[in-house]
Amino acid sequence: MLLSLLRPRWHKVITDLWSNKIRSLLVVLSISTGVFAAGMIISVYGMMTEDMRSSYEQINPANIYINAPDFDQDFVKSIRRLPEISEAQAERKFSLRMRVPANTPNGQDSWININIIAIPDISIASINQPGLLEGTWPPKDKEIVFDQHKWIESRAAVGNTVEIKLSDGKIKQVPVVGLVHDLSIGATGGGGYFPVDLTGYVTFNTLEWLGQPEKANLLLARTAENDNDSTYLFNTAQVISNKFEDSGIKISNFAVRQTNDHPSAVYIQAISGVLLLLGFLVVFLSAFLIINTLSALLNQQMEQIGIIKTLGGQTRQIMIIYMVTILVYSAIALALALMFSGHAAYWLLSYLAREVNFNIQGYREVPASLIVQIIIAFIVPQAAGFFPIYRGSKISVKEAFNGPQTDKKSKTNAHFAWRVIENVRGVSRPLIISLRNTFRRKTRLLLTLITLTLGGAIFIATFNVQASMSDFIVRLSNYFSADVTLDFSQPYHIQKIEALLEDQPNVSNVEGWAGAKAEILLAGDKPADSVNLLAPPVDSKLIQPIMIEGRWLVKDDENALVLNDNFKSRLPDLKLGDTLRLSIYGEKVNWVVVGFFQFAGKSSGLIGYANYDYLSRITHTPLKAASYQILSSESGLSLDQQAAQGRQLEILVDQLGYHVSGISSGQDMLSSATSGLNMLIIVLLIMALLAATVGSIGLTGTLSMNVMDRTREIAVMRAIGASDKAVMRLVIVEGLTIGLMSWIFGSLLAFPISEMMWNIISKSLFDVSSNFSFNFVGFVLWMFVVLVLSTIASVVPAHNAAKLTIREALAYE
Repeated sequence: MLLSLLRPRWHKVITDLWSNKIRSLLVVLSISTGVFAAGMIISVYGMMTEDMRSSYEQINPANIYINAPDFDQDFVKSIRRLPEISEAQAERKFSLRMRVPANTPNGQDSWININIIAIPDISIASINQPGLLEGTWPPKDKEIVFDQHKWIESRAAVGNTVEIKLSDGKIKQVPVVGLVHDLSIGATGGGGYFPVDLTGYVTFNTLEWLGQPEKANLLLARTAENDNDSTYLFNTAQVISNKFEDSGIKISNFAVRQTNDHPSAVYIQAISGVLLLLGFLVVFLSAFLIINTLSALLNQQMEQIGIIKTLGGQTRQIMIIYMVTILVYSAIALALALMFSGHAAYWLLSYLAREVNFNIQGYREVPASLIVQIIIAFIVPQAAGFFPIYRGSKISVKEAFNGPQTDKKSKTNAHFAWRVIENVRGVSRPLIISLRNTFRRKTRLLLTLITLTLGGAIFIATFNVQASMSDFIVRLSNYFSADVTLDFSQPYHIQKIEALLEDQPNVSNVEGWAGAKAEILLAGDKPADSVNLLAPPVDSKLIQPIMIEGRWLVKDDENALVLNDNFKSRLPDLKLGDTLRLSIYGEKVNWVVVGFFQFAGKSSGLIGYANYDYLSRITHTPLKAASYQILSSESGLSLDQQAAQGRQLEILVDQLGYHVSGISSGQDMLSSATSGLNMLIIVLLIMALLAATVGSIGLTGTLSMNVMDRTREIAVMRAIGASDKAVMRLVIVEGLTIGLMSWIFGSLLAFPISEMMWNIISKSLFDVSSNFSFNFVGFVLWMFVVLVLSTIASVVPAHNAAKLTIREALAYE
């Protein structure tokens, strides 16, 4: 009744929307998928960057970290009086071992490394404030509170008592009274967030009980201004360093960090770059999907346009009818996208927040996301539909009823091509019909191929990037060839430790490595960044560096130094053959740079490899080492097997009176160094599924439209005896043909897209382009996926075609 009161043109709009629900659903899904993808990506990007920055700023993070041995509170008060400083706080940071109970009744307990931070006046400490998750904060004397990072490895709970081994081997029972979330984890030390061990917090009065002096060894300071100006922070850190030197305190190193510079920001940069690239590609993909769907819709209604023109309808009126129809589709699609895009973004953001260590500031709408979704929902479909609508509304009545004219040359070429196919031996008639139907609507086929090809290219590209990451991880494992690393609380004679360990039946090789914490000295011997120096034996079999320039260390080297790739971004003017001046425990030494190697990216800090004999002389520990790399006699040990071997060796040396300060397995160190890359892989796989979804919707829409176009043709086939299976086979073969064609084109397009994605990630993480690898599993998997998608996308249209009666098909308009 209501429809009869509407003007005919609006009656047609509503009828078009409601009469063919499948077609309307496909159009709505085509639009909403692109809108959803764009909204989700922009929401994640907007909330992630804002939440990471704001949540880090809320903890009042330190801008300057200075490591120096044993200074007191009176010295901290003198730092607070500096005009450049607004707040200063002293801490003592040290490492101990904590017992982890076995997870099986007959299992063996293990020991893990823990970092302990002791804070004077902990109840009023204002810098790097942790957030309480469970229990109480701050702890009382002889109590401990742990951070959530790697807390699961302890197998403990708030309210338990844990056993902590002191540097002299004594065991202390320490109650766990709280669990906190500290966003400053990884802010200093050069390793970033992921490799940091479990961290605990105690009062300063607890230090003596834990065998430590009641002196600070770490100064945290915030500047009074310019806290996001790295140059100003660096200059201020030098002012404080001079204050240390004037007081007779030799600093070990210092580091600066801007207030808006989260410790895991490098991973967010990589994620953001990939999200923006994939977001653009998915929106571009969706635009083709919309153009394809709307073009098919207009082609189906040519006869109706002819009738409207016969009744006196004008071009402008026809265009308004269809533009309004698209507007209604867009409104419905926008409503669907808005319902889900924000929640999907919040779910992905929650995952990233857990992995990268920041707090979510609550669910909310991102204005930029809302604006972009509205633009895509209303502008892109209108723009996509304008040309086919304009072209369709301009055709003559004759063309509307008879179809557009095809020139004789095209007909002749097509006829010749199909005659060639028909004469190929073994090609059945139904297969020929399916192939002809595939290429009947060339424009629609092209748009479908573009949509599915781009979706496939994105899918394959994510696997190629994953392969590049995996290949990088494999090459990175060359730095962690040892199965077990034993770190002692003090250097011991290498020959004694090597003889002791190599005498064990499951040990094949032992190497004592020297190490030191150094500080770069700039002009005028002003201290700058800290450098971790490592010195393996010159004939070490446990390291195979990834050299990017220069050479590795040789036997006759003295003060030669091989540096990691982070030096290229920190000191871009530093070249092979240049001199790098370092301060090592107060001794100033000139080193010659002989090579650069690639390591785990920006978050790994500054690392240098030196000759063992030379470095051990500088550190006054000749023929001694505190770190021992151990290779098992069995190859390919798992993480659990490496950990078990480490526990056995720790028990052995502990019984002989050697004090172990830390123990780690090669697999565990590699996992810590690459855990950020694994998070990126998860994000890429999510985007791959999204791209595959968009492509499958496009294929389903194309096949459904093709079936509608050939409804009367199907009726004729049914009339001359074609079975339901034969009709379904025609449609499925058509879908598989389109799927295989898109796989070929998608495989080719995947190469440039893969390289773009990997360049974004490698530049963000490593500051240089890294080697790119291809994963043929992605190509094979996408072939399987596209064939399954093509089959599934064909089933519904094929089933609808097969169940049409002859009367229904002939009556179809």
